[in-house]
Amino acid sequence: MSAKPEQHLKVGDWWYLPQQDKLVKIDEAGDISETASLDNLCQKALNYFLVNAGRLITRDELLSDVWGVRDVSDGRISRVIRVLRVALGDDSREPRYIETLPKRGFRFIAPVSKVILVDENTETEVGASDEQLVSVQQNSSRHRHWWLLAGAFLSCMLVITGWHYWQQSLLEQHVPFGRFEPISSMDGLELYPDVSKNGRYLVYGHSPDFEGNSSLILQNTQTLEKKLLKTVNAGGLRGPVFSPDLTQIAYQHLLREHFCEIRIMTLNASTYDVESDKLLTQCGLKSVGARMSWSPDGKYVVFPNWLARTESIVLQLQPVAGGPAEELTTPPQTSLGDFAARFSADGSKIVFVRDVAGGTGQIWLLDMETRSSKMLFQPEHNYPGNVAWTVDGKGIIYPSGTNSLSVYDLVSGVSTLFANTDSSPHDVLVSKDNRIFASIGRFWQSSIRKVNNRLENPIQSADDVEFAKRSEGIVQLNPHSDGPAAVLTSRSGGQQVWLYYPDGRQKQISSFTGQMYPKVLEFSPDGKKLLVLVNAMIWLLEDGKEPLAITTPEQQSREPSWGADSQTIYFKLSNKGRWQIMRQNIAENTANVFSDKWDFFQESPDGAYHLRHVPGEQYMELVYKESQDVIKLMNMPKFEFLSPRIILRKNGVYFSKASGPDKVEIFRFNLKTLQIESTGVEQKYLGRRFDVSLDEDFIYQDDGKRGDIDIAELKF
Repeated sequence: MSAKPEQHLKVGDWWYLPQQDKLVKIDEAGDISETASLDNLCQKALNYFLVNAGRLITRDELLSDVWGVRDVSDGRISRVIRVLRVALGDDSREPRYIETLPKRGFRFIAPVSKVILVDENTETEVGASDEQLVSVQQNSSRHRHWWLLAGAFLSCMLVITGWHYWQQSLLEQHVPFGRFEPISSMDGLELYPDVSKNGRYLVYGHSPDFEGNSSLILQNTQTLEKKLLKTVNAGGLRGPVFSPDLTQIAYQHLLREHFCEIRIMTLNASTYDVESDKLLTQCGLKSVGARMSWSPDGKYVVFPNWLARTESIVLQLQPVAGGPAEELTTPPQTSLGDFAARFSADGSKIVFVRDVAGGTGQIWLLDMETRSSKMLFQPEHNYPGNVAWTVDGKGIIYPSGTNSLSVYDLVSGVSTLFANTDSSPHDVLVSKDNRIFASIGRFWQSSIRKVNNRLENPIQSADDVEFAKRSEGIVQLNPHSDGPAAVLTSRSGGQQVWLYYPDGRQKQISSFTGQMYPKVLEFSPDGKKLLVLVNAMIWLLEDGKEPLAITTPEQQSREPSWGADSQTIYFKLSNKGRWQIMRQNIAENTANVFSDKWDFFQESPDGAYHLRHVPGEQYMELVYKESQDVIKLMNMPKFEFLSPRIILRKNGVYFSKASGPDKVEIFRFNLKTLQIESTGVEQKYLGRRFDVSLDEDFIYQDDGKRGDIDIAELKF
């Protein structure tokens, strides 16, 4: 059986914290300086090594006790070992943590020592006797003195700082810690799970690769046996939901811009084979994959639908027997729309998530009798991608942080922390027997490659950017080759921005507290300052200076960009449901309305021209500064709610665009020829970021790979 250490450990240069199930490094101030970010499977493997330190562990033993099976390929074992070595800073050629014994297995060779920490009541005794504060079980006598000193030091710091970041306050000590145990464990992404009324079955969508293949999977939650219901090779199968009597499943088949269908399949009551699969209704071509919900009386399905006339996603109530649908919600223009709807157990209410400016989310409640809706609350530091009802119907459970779930009480109107978890939950659902399921893992693993731009640089090259191969959230290259790159990483606990200098120096320049989720990093043209979009709030970061908030949490701001002088910034701000372009000099405290006619504005780094977009138009306007000549750019990326990635340079405008059913390329609008030309650089996904060097010789593409998302059950 897979095991988990039950107490604090000193592991080489790391400390193991059992409550968080994490390895961290502690600096001299007692702060978390680095966190070993591991997915659920890798953490389980590491834990197994920790409780079996020094002992030879065979591959068969790993398969049996960590995976729980015996048919996992050697490649998956090697991947886990490789991930562990990278996270620990280990080298297979000169191992300090994990030793490989060819044809035999692996051995964890780093010293592992138990540490007993004092509680807060013994603070006055610190220094009286090290042995009262720390008990160390040695693996080697030559380390004894060092371990005692280190253990005593850490004990003192933990008492004094109150554990700083990781340790909960005394008021939160009753909050349980839960571990997600994978149920699906397939390669690729398992998303949008729904649980049957009796809690015996899960149904979810599965996407194994980039080739467009997608399946619906039915899985027994007790035996873990899987049944393939349907597979397609084009589009995605999303948001499956059981009918109340478990005889049918409604789902969405979506290939954006091509087709969108809501379908219902009927299952055999005893074998669960698919007996029929029929179209219920069409949905908007720009709909997104999201949850649906079946009314408890079995008569209706509610789903998110993109409407062309409003260019937003609304909740739509569709009779299962057929007939016209009803639009239930009307989101504002500055919202992507409403999604993740869930009927209450009695069918009288629907809870759903409303997007706010593309950066945060609000949880709303719809009364089905009056059709009136109201906002319940807006989570302060998290975008709640999904919500679920508690079993008693009195609360709403939702992902509230990187590793936590919270519950909003409908009676008191108060949100409280429900559980700390070992993984970040994405979807969340609760069965009638009070079992909690969620999808966990990473959607994407970034890997930045520097390739030549053949339009300017004919010398073929393709080099990996070494520091951008560790699945950081965002990597923004500096416009100048001698400047630092900006990297969003959780190495120090929460999501923070670090600068990686060419000479090897690394420095954290942000100090976000709580669960903050930066989404955009943009360097100034001089490469010295950085704009960061955190939720819907814009920050200015600069090495050696305190972070400066440009907008407030109450403001709904998006898409920050720089003026050519590296002193002026532009951004979008929601005003009464409509966008305004704001302009602000960073030396001033207030921003002014620059234009209320555009929903996009960006100035070239040399200030020679700017690009703008008028809402509703299918073209963009390129305006030269001196002559004020205007060029209409046709055949640009479609301008939807989320603006496309566009980079302005001296010789042209760079953008990514689909050039075939499964092909995305980076193009340039040539300012001299006024023609669109291909750079020859491809992207795996339309939404992935890319960058172009200031001299246009190189393009930085995200050549990463699809991550791994599993359906898991929360265990306490």
